[in-house]
Amino acid sequence: MSVIDYKNLKIGGIFLVSGQVFQALLAFGVNLVLVRFISPGEFGRFALILAGASIVYSIISPRINFLIIRMPESDYNDKMKDMLFSAMALETLAATLIITVWLIVTGHAGLWEIVLVGAVGLRHWTDLNKAFYERTMPYRQLAVVETGASGGGHLLALAMVLGGLGWVTLFVREVVISFINLFGLWRVGGMTLYRLRLLTLTEWLALYKDARGVWLDGVMEGNFQRLTILLAGWFGGEATAGLFFQAQRLAFVPHQVLSPVIYRILTNWFGRTEDAKARREGRNKVLLFLFPPLLLAGILTVLFADPVVPWLFGESWARAADILVAMFGMVSFCTLFETLKSYCLTTRQSVTLFGGRVVQYIGLLVPTAAGFAGWLSADIALAMGLSIAYFLAFLFIFMVLHLKESGAGAIPRR
Repeated sequence: MSVIDYKNLKIGGIFLVSGQVFQALLAFGVNLVLVRFISPGEFGRFALILAGASIVYSIISPRINFLIIRMPESDYNDKMKDMLFSAMALETLAATLIITVWLIVTGHAGLWEIVLVGAVGLRHWTDLNKAFYERTMPYRQLAVVETGASGGGHLLALAMVLGGLGWVTLFVREVVISFINLFGLWRVGGMTLYRLRLLTLTEWLALYKDARGVWLDGVMEGNFQRLTILLAGWFGGEATAGLFFQAQRLAFVPHQVLSPVIYRILTNWFGRTEDAKARREGRNKVLLFLFPPLLLAGILTVLFADPVVPWLFGESWARAADILVAMFGMVSFCTLFETLKSYCLTTRQSVTLFGGRVVQYIGLLVPTAAGFAGWLSADIALAMGLSIAYFLAFLFIFMVLHLKESGAGAIPRR
């Protein structure tokens, strides 16, 4: 195993987090302008297409990028690189074709819908390809690329919506971010190209077998996150989906800021640290460090969502404030759950993580059923479901890991 340069890792982490903070602030500011010019229904239409596309990618993709990051140096040879490179290209093509056919069959295959699907596919492939480069932990360069792509897309969106282009802005923004992301990765020398070939059935089965824990979690995660948007649209139409989309986006702001640490730095550190005790202690220190500010963020959400959201977004978005308040638990426990998820994936404890995902779905579906029965409004029921889901999933995984590590449990690892 290669030696980890902790000094560069720390510096790179600072760049990633700083870049993510800048992206979050810029996206938030631009979004304040967008909601003044784009209606909840128009936002909902965009969100529903994006949610449907994301579900298809979550089902098709074996998470090649994660396999690349965690692969031991002894297995990381030229033959393996050719296979992984080919797999990521073929999966992107297959998923994009499936989404396009779905849009045609459902009668939603307009010009901008097809353009959005192409942008999502390009970004998906770029993010997978980035993993070859990310194995060397060049987080400063990646932070510049990702911040530049996000910043460029949002600033162009601001100019477009002020110029009167309306909802088209949402679709163009995704295209611009995808192309800048690709160009930036190439400019820093992070674009990796290998020989493209068709994979045999045996190779595909081996890939999915190696990634079964990551893939299954990705399917459940992708469907979980996007299912709420689709359910909101099903219950209340495009306008409700748009309101829910905005509330969920606000609830994810704390996690968006911290996500580089969770998904990039901690995942890499967990996967490449061989001392099990050091991994456990590092995980617990991160949880203890994150819990107080996240709980505070949740409390502030409850106290100030109304009147802050209507004041910022306008009265047409006032309902989003009530939805956001009901997402208190997601604000407080999403990042904590994702930290344990990264730990389970990198230590190959897929059974434990799968149990957490099952608990998460149960937590979501119970309040949702109450909304479907008419006991609660559907959008509030879904929001409460998200809160309960993240809290119960975090608690379940934390308790299972504690029992296993203390020797009191007998849950198998695989």
